[in-house]
Amino acid sequence: MTRLVATLHYYHAPLLSMLFTAYRPEYHLGYREELNQVVFQRFEEFTLADALPHYLADWQRALTLVRPGFTVLCDLRRTLGPNTKLLPIFQRARELMHAAGLAMMAEVHPRSATMMQMSRVLHERAALPVQRFTDLQQAEEFLACYAPNNKPAGCVRE
Repeated sequence: MTRLVATLHYYHAPLLSMLFTAYRPEYHLGYREELNQVVFQRFEEFTLADALPHYLADWQRALTLVRPGFTVLCDLRRTLGPNTKLLPIFQRARELMHAAGLAMMAEVHPRSATMMQMSRVLHERAALPVQRFTDLQQAEEFLACYAPNNKPAGCVRE
């Protein structure tokens, strides 16, 4: 397994190291150990894919790094829309997250009703604790309340 360690400049959280467990044209998947957080970035190519042969294996690899009570930050802003052809593997990935002890997922959506609808359909099929956002900074501030150390003052879990 090739792992890349990068310093984040894109995200608003304090600059943290992220261990990339998957770096594919359709998506990136990484782990922030300091926050016990998986970061999933979905790209335009994801919407057009007929198959994602490594998707579940990539999630399984990422989930070997987490501790129970982990969070997931899903950045879906750079997608073209939902990919309903692959709904069964998305559902299975959510089941894997649940089994690994997910505390909370924050999804950052483009300002598109169709992506929010897809998220709601997945929630009905594999209920996970999920909050939906259209602003990345708000999602990160929300998830900071679930971080194992250095929680911001005034955190209230919803």
